[in-house]
Amino acid sequence: MNSSNKINPKTGRGPKGLDRRSFLKLSGLAGPGLLIGIHLPDRAMEVSGSAPANSFEPNVFLKIGIDGTIIIKAKNPEIGQGVKTSLPQIIAEELEVDWKQITVEQGDYDQRFQGQFAGGSTGIKDNFLPLRSAGAAAREMLIEAASRKWQVPVNQCRAASGFVHNQNNGEKYSYAALAEDAAKLPYRENPKLKDPKDFKLIGKALPGVDNPGITTGKPLFGLDARPVGMLVAVIARCPVRGGKLKSFDASKSLAFPGMKEVLDLDLPQADPRVSVHGVAIVADHTWAAIKGREALQVEWDFQGGEQENDERIQSAFETNIKNPGSIILRLDGKPEEAFDKASRKWEAVYQVPFLSHAPMEPMNFIADVRADSCEVWGPTQVPGSVRRHALAITGLPADKIKVRMTRSGGGFGRRLSADYATEAILLSKKLGKPVQVIWTREDDMKNDLYRPAGMYKVRGSLDEQGKLSSWQLNASTTSRYLYAGSTASPHTTEVFPDGFPAGFVPNFKMEYTPVRTNIGTGAWRAPGHNATAFVDQSFVDEMAHLAGRDPVDFRLEILGDGDKIMPYRDHGGPEYSTARLKGAIQLAVEKSDWYGPKREGIFKGFACHFMFGAYVAEVVIVSLKGGRVKIEKVICALDCGLVVNPSGARNQVEGGIIDGLQTALSSAIHIEAGSSREKNFDAYRMLRMNEIPDVDVYFVDSREHPEGLGEMSLPAVSAALCNAVFAATGKRIRKLPFDLASLV
Repeated sequence: MNSSNKINPKTGRGPKGLDRRSFLKLSGLAGPGLLIGIHLPDRAMEVSGSAPANSFEPNVFLKIGIDGTIIIKAKNPEIGQGVKTSLPQIIAEELEVDWKQITVEQGDYDQRFQGQFAGGSTGIKDNFLPLRSAGAAAREMLIEAASRKWQVPVNQCRAASGFVHNQNNGEKYSYAALAEDAAKLPYRENPKLKDPKDFKLIGKALPGVDNPGITTGKPLFGLDARPVGMLVAVIARCPVRGGKLKSFDASKSLAFPGMKEVLDLDLPQADPRVSVHGVAIVADHTWAAIKGREALQVEWDFQGGEQENDERIQSAFETNIKNPGSIILRLDGKPEEAFDKASRKWEAVYQVPFLSHAPMEPMNFIADVRADSCEVWGPTQVPGSVRRHALAITGLPADKIKVRMTRSGGGFGRRLSADYATEAILLSKKLGKPVQVIWTREDDMKNDLYRPAGMYKVRGSLDEQGKLSSWQLNASTTSRYLYAGSTASPHTTEVFPDGFPAGFVPNFKMEYTPVRTNIGTGAWRAPGHNATAFVDQSFVDEMAHLAGRDPVDFRLEILGDGDKIMPYRDHGGPEYSTARLKGAIQLAVEKSDWYGPKREGIFKGFACHFMFGAYVAEVVIVSLKGGRVKIEKVICALDCGLVVNPSGARNQVEGGIIDGLQTALSSAIHIEAGSSREKNFDAYRMLRMNEIPDVDVYFVDSREHPEGLGEMSLPAVSAALCNAVFAATGKRIRKLPFDLASLV
C-alpha cells in the first residue's frame, strides 16, 4: 500500500480527500478490509429452487473498510417493522462499536442471506442468535489481529467503541487499522457471545435509520424509484373477480399526449393470486397512463363471477354453522353431552367481514428485462418469490436476475403476494424497456387479497362450581388457502385447534367448513388471529358474566396455578407457557388498576392472547357520558422476550392496536356483483387522529429469546373494546365493525 494511503491506527482515519464513493470504487468487495459472512438457520431460508434448504454459505456481509467505514447490510425487507434498524443493531452490539460509527445499507436479494422475508413476525426471532454470532466473530478476529501485532495473549486485549485496547499499556488500534490483518484469519464459527448484562445497544431505544430520509422526503420508497428511460404503466383489470378479457379498442387511449403503447397481458397460473389478466396502458408518465385507461374501450367475460355478493356468502356461512363441520379439528371429552346436561349454558354467533390491507403506498414495481439480464426493484415482503417469477417469465439464468428492495409504505401481508411484480416483469419483457407498473388507490382496494370473512358459532357451559365445562366452536370462513388452491387444509390460519381455551376445558370441540368464493383472500396482519381472538376472548367474557365472575379472575382460574407448558401446533409454537401469559395479564391488571375503585362513567374491558411466540394482555377503558361511548385509553402489557429496540417495538405495538381498533369500528369490504363496493378511503373508513385514544405500552422485563412484534397487539384489542362496551352499556357486540355512536 502506498504510504500516503495508510490509516492512522490511533484514529482509524484515512488520508484526506478519500471519500466513501472513492473508497468503494478503489477497494470493492475483494479489496482490503474485513468481510464477515453470517450463517442463518434452515427454517429462515426461503427456498428458491436453486440451492438446497440446508446449504449454508456466507450471506450477510459486514464490511469494515480501511477508511474506517463500517457497513452493515440489513437483510430483510423493511415494511415499517423496523428491521432495517434492529437487525444491524444486533450485529453492532456484539461487534463492540458505537451506533454512530455504523452505516446501514439495505441488502439486495441474495441467496446467501438464506431467508429475506417479512412476515409472521419472524425477523428478530429467527435472526437474533445468528446475527449476534456474526458480530462476535468479527470482534474476536479483530482482537486476534491486534494481539498478533502487539505479540501479547488474546486475553490481554479487549474491544470497545471500534478499537482494540491493549490492557497492559493502554495502546489501541482502530478496527480500520486491523481490517486487513483480520481478513486473513480463519472465520470464528463458534465465537463467545456477550453476557446480556453487558449489552449497550440491545435494549436501547434507537431511532429508525431511515427516519431522517422519511421526514425530509428522500426517495426511499418504490414509488420514488425512477431509472433512466423508465416508462409508466397502469393496467385495466376486470371489474369482476375471476373475469377474463374479451376485446379492447385503444384508439382513443393512444390519442393522449405521452401515450406509448396499449397491449394485453395474460399469464394464467394455478395460483389465482399471481395470475395476470388485463390491458396495460403504457405512457411517459403516470397521468397520461391513467387518462389513457379512462378512455380505453374494453369488453370483459365475467365468467359468472358477477353473481357473487355478501348475501350469497352470508347464506353459506349460516348454513354451515347450523350443520356439523366438514372438518373436525379437535375433540376432547363429550362436549355435546356436557352442554345438554348443564344448567348454565350459553351460545353466541360472531361475524367478521372482509378487510382490505390499505397500505399508504399502493402496489408498484419496476422491471427492466433485457435479452441478457433482468433487474427488478420495488416494495415487497417476498423478494425470493419475485425472483422465482422473474426466472419463470424471462427464462434467463439465475445469475442474470437481480432483485433490489426499496422501503415499503406498509405491507400488513399484502406484499406477500408478487402479483404486481409479475405484471411489471411480464410487461417489461414485452416492451424490452424498463417499466414501472403503478396501482392507483382504487386498483389497490378493488384487487386486494382481503382478510377472509367468517362466521363463528360458540357454545359453552359451566359446571356446578361455575367452572368452564364445555366449549364448542363451529367456524366457517372464506379460506385463503382454499382460494389459493393450496394443498394445505383450508382451516390453516383460519382457526387454531390449540388456541386458548383448548386444553383447559374437559369437553372441547372445534369444527370448520370453508366457503369457496372467487373473491381474493390472503394473509392480513395477524392472519386468523385477527378474528379468532375477537371470538374467543369475547365469548370467555360472556361465560365469565354467566358465572358471575370477574373477567380477569375467570381467565386466571381457567389457566390454573403454576406453569403449564401447553402444546401449540401453529406459528409461534411448538408450545406456550401459562406462567408467561399470566405474567402479562398481571402487568396489564396492575397498570390499568383493574381491581381499583370504580369511577363514575368509566368502564373497562379485558382480553389476552398468545400468538407467534408472544403473550399479550390488553385493557380498553371507555367512558359513557351524555349517552355517548368514547374510548379513553388502551393499556397493553406484552411479553415478547428480550426487546432489541424499545422504540421500534413500541411503535409496532401502538400501530397494531390502532389497526385493531380500526377493524372493530370502521373497516369493512362489502361484495356486490363480484366486486368490492368500497373503492377508496371515502368508503373504506380509517380512524382519524382525533379518534385515536391514548395508548400505554408495557413490556414484561425478560431475558427470554426475543420474539416478533409486528402483529401481536392487534388481535385482542377488538375483544377488549367490545367487552368494555358491554361493561358500559350492557350490549354485546358480536359483529364487526360497529358504530360507537349507535350504542346508546
